[in-house]
Amino acid sequence: MQRTKLTIVMLAAVLLFSGCMMEKPTVKNYRRVSAMPELTPVTVEQLRQLISADTTHYKVVVLTSPCCGYCVLSMRDVYPRKMVECDTSLVRWYFVVESYSTAQYADELYRTYHIDSPRYWIDDTLPQYRHLMVKNMWTVVWNLFWHYGQSYEEVGYEMADDRLNNIVNAIAPQPQLITSVDGIPTTLLLDPRGRMKCTYTIREDGAATFGPTDIRDITVPVTELDYYRVDTISCVPAPKVCTSDGKCN
Repeated sequence: MQRTKLTIVMLAAVLLFSGCMMEKPTVKNYRRVSAMPELTPVTVEQLRQLISADTTHYKVVVLTSPCCGYCVLSMRDVYPRKMVECDTSLVRWYFVVESYSTAQYADELYRTYHIDSPRYWIDDTLPQYRHLMVKNMWTVVWNLFWHYGQSYEEVGYEMADDRLNNIVNAIAPQPQLITSVDGIPTTLLLDPRGRMKCTYTIREDGAATFGPTDIRDITVPVTELDYYRVDTISCVPAPKVCTSDGKCN
């Protein structure tokens, strides 16, 4: 029993002081990020206005986080390669950290992979865009250990439902509602007139979702995409492998 308690205390300490191993949705971290000159806070509406006001460039809006593994890999392997495909006079990139809880690490990540485009973080208190905020880090640790397996919402913290879809629908409104954005990184590809490249994704179970085309899925420069066309991606089930005894996986 004593060893179990010691293990829990050690784990809590590691999580508390381990940087990106844990998001820090606290008032203290919000104030820290707000004071960083390297990042510009924007509301969702301000971001929409900023993007829609540019009618001469193609736009790539990247919703990201420095504490997301796939986001970091995209920073390293995808975005620099896509950037050199097009003349910078034709395409503008906007990197937007979707939550203040990880934004403090963003500048180091951008410098590491030589990302020089404008950098923003979403600072919005409207209910549909609001991110989780708690008084201090100890509350987060308490939640982790005493409510293990439950989401922040289930424990009682306020957080916007369907937040990322709400943000994308506000930034780039479409005739059909965006429903597929359930994580990051998310890229929004827009032509000079503000049309966003979208894709239908048909899953293995037949369910279909509609959302922004992921830049990792395109094989041509963003300036050569057909923004009038909605593409379709079908997730084909993996073929079954059967053994001589008749068992199939």
